[in-house]
Amino acid sequence: MGEQARPPFIATRPKQPASRVQPDETFGWLHHDVYRLFRKAWARRLQASGTGINPAKSRIIAELRRRDGITQTELADSVEMEKAPLGRLLDSLEEQGLVERRNDPADRRVRRVYLMPPIEEFTAGLWQAAFGMFETSVRGFTPEEYAQLMNFLERIKGNLQESDETGA
Repeated sequence: MGEQARPPFIATRPKQPASRVQPDETFGWLHHDVYRLFRKAWARRLQASGTGINPAKSRIIAELRRRDGITQTELADSVEMEKAPLGRLLDSLEEQGLVERRNDPADRRVRRVYLMPPIEEFTAGLWQAAFGMFETSVRGFTPEEYAQLMNFLERIKGNLQESDETGA
């Protein structure tokens, strides 16, 4: 039996030199499925952690742990969220005593966001949820396979960052 013809609305890719990898549509779908399953597992583990932190709040906390005191605009860009929904989440985190917004001393129009000490009470539960999810995701990997996976992911990240910077 011969190969089935593709419907005309499904594009075929131009052939690349044999020395170049040619990802097929499975690459995109697999990435999407892994990302979706990570998000689902993260939400489930956060809920089970008893911290009262949801995935959106966890992204904010994680970014502030990396760059405490950034502006609200920088935070919105970093967590890829519109300013209004971010503002509502920050309101909630402020009510919980976990963050504080302060005016920038150099520019009163700018608000900076800071983690507050009570966040430490939540850190253990958040790390436990995160590492539990990470351990589940690499179950059955050898240390060498894990190192190889991390290397591949770093290379993909680097390729995408370079492409983003050059606009390619």
